[in-house]
Amino acid sequence: MSRRFRALALAAAPLPLLAAAALAGPAAAQTQPLVSVPGNVSPALSHSQRDGAVDANAKMSVSVALKLRNSSELDKFIADVSNPHSPRHGQFLTPAQFKDRFAPTQSAVDSVSNFLRGQGLSVAKVSDNRQLVTVQGSAAQLQTAFGTSLSRYTDTAQHRDFFANDSAPKLPADVAGVVQGVVGLDNHTVKHKNSASRKPAAPSGYNPSQLRGAYDTGSLGTGSGQTVALWEFDGYQASNIAQYSKQFSLNSSAPKTVSVDGASYDSSPGGGQGEVELDIEIVNAMAPAASTVVYEAPNSDQGEVDMASQIASDNKASVVSISWGSCEPDTTDAAITGTSNGIKQATAEGISFFAASGDDGSKDCTRSTTGGSTDAVDYPASDPNVTGVGGTHLTVSGSSYGSESAWNGSGGGTSTKFDAPSWQTGSNGKRTVPDVSSDADPNSGYAIYSAGSWQVYGGTSCAAPMWAGFAALYGAKLGAANQALYGLKGTGFHDVTSGSNGTFKAGQGYDQVTGWGSYDGAKLAAALKG
Repeated sequence: MSRRFRALALAAAPLPLLAAAALAGPAAAQTQPLVSVPGNVSPALSHSQRDGAVDANAKMSVSVALKLRNSSELDKFIADVSNPHSPRHGQFLTPAQFKDRFAPTQSAVDSVSNFLRGQGLSVAKVSDNRQLVTVQGSAAQLQTAFGTSLSRYTDTAQHRDFFANDSAPKLPADVAGVVQGVVGLDNHTVKHKNSASRKPAAPSGYNPSQLRGAYDTGSLGTGSGQTVALWEFDGYQASNIAQYSKQFSLNSSAPKTVSVDGASYDSSPGGGQGEVELDIEIVNAMAPAASTVVYEAPNSDQGEVDMASQIASDNKASVVSISWGSCEPDTTDAAITGTSNGIKQATAEGISFFAASGDDGSKDCTRSTTGGSTDAVDYPASDPNVTGVGGTHLTVSGSSYGSESAWNGSGGGTSTKFDAPSWQTGSNGKRTVPDVSSDADPNSGYAIYSAGSWQVYGGTSCAAPMWAGFAALYGAKLGAANQALYGLKGTGFHDVTSGSNGTFKAGQGYDQVTGWGSYDGAKLAAALKG
């Protein structure tokens, strides 16, 4: 899994022109009472060193996330439409229908836009679903508009620099009433990939035939007519994808790229290239006739929020695979809620999300500010409307299933942000992850062609596209898939009962290491169809 850079090194987002000139303090004169917008201060500030003010002339962009309407009704709708036993099952919405019922109103958009323009900022974009207003301006203008100070910091735990707002943004009461959060005032959180690789001299690791045989998907077709979206923060080279398809005679179509916020990586991919390429190739391995659309966003909270919104607005895919994430406690509530709102819209439209649960076992924050001594989970895998995918060690007998045990790196535990949904027992009233699992141990890894050579990859980054591939083979929209998967109570799964991820142990039925287990393709498809 790639923690928006996850299982490799923690990459720092670039700082915009952090020079020595000091910012003036927040504007003192306001004609209306100001209201703080909570959940918008990076948790990293409590253990970081302030180094001074951000350059007043630094050019910046932020996304102002607006509150959804009728949120309780929306949550009930998602639960019903994804529940096979509900009369509303499968009656998913179009983007236009969602906008009419649940999106922020145009008057809310106008209120926010007019206020920010009045502060000297330019409105660069309003998202099609009216959830986000993106504004641009200097650091000084942003500071005045949001009633906070912007400073340069050093994260003493991670030994890297970042910028952040010193306090919660403040807005006039009428504007604050429609604002969920302001995303982009800090660049501390970056996403990590959850994968690891080694380079063999020739194709090694499990190939598509072995994977389809082990997980019994041969009778489910090839995914023709389905589209899988990949949630990415880096790029790929089409020649590597073509070589993989050629090697295994898949005849898969070339992926298409959708740029979010101007991100463009494919001409010169960075350190996450292997992550993106393994995501595409594993989906192709399981569902070779499915189309793949690669969404590429800047590696930041703002990039992630904007990508979730665009996937929902585009409504091109029925399935989304996510191999990146961040330590849940290190992520602001504003960033999580902004992303979650986009995911809610997508699931209401019938789109299913499968996200890697992490590669650090029960200690998801090992490489983060929170540190490796605390039990923690990964976001977006912890989102109730996302199916969190853990990891196993798979053995194959020929091209048939042999056995599985829990991989010790499988991310799992209890969310601190989300309550337990109705379909899950949870832990102390909180959501637990993962929900399901698949092969992720690098020692039982996947043959992947990346950066011009064959490599063997592992990590929950591999397990997430395995499940996305199954969903494409299944063919029918699932929406928030957990509702249906938990209702089966283990039918159609390989129950993984041995191994641990640190704090938690695998056992019979659901556990916080492998969830319900891996899919037994034909049996799970039959169980889902009832």
